[in-house]
Amino acid sequence: MTHDVIVIGLGELGGAAANRLASRGMRVLGLDGRSRAELPGADEALAAGADLHFEERVIDWFTERSGTGARVLTPSSTYTAPLLVICDGSDARTLLL
Repeated sequence: MTHDVIVIGLGELGGAAANRLASRGMRVLGLDGRSRAELPGADEALAAGADLHFEERVIDWFTERSGTGARVLTPSSTYTAPLLVICDGSDARTLLL
């Protein structure tokens, strides 16, 4: 599946972002290392059609040199999308440094 945006972190803020973007017709991929049971705020994003991957930790992310988007690496896959939203709370520090 091709995604318009990747949301890293599906807590309160990330779940709300994924929900809003999916509700507006964007193809959203949400990633979080926690289980679905730990992220009740993600339920609305799922109902809006977002493609959410729980228990899939983000290892790193890169912007494409051409300026056409971002690439996100997890232990099991590599994802690309034109837009990237990072809502990983206190864990974002390890992704941004």
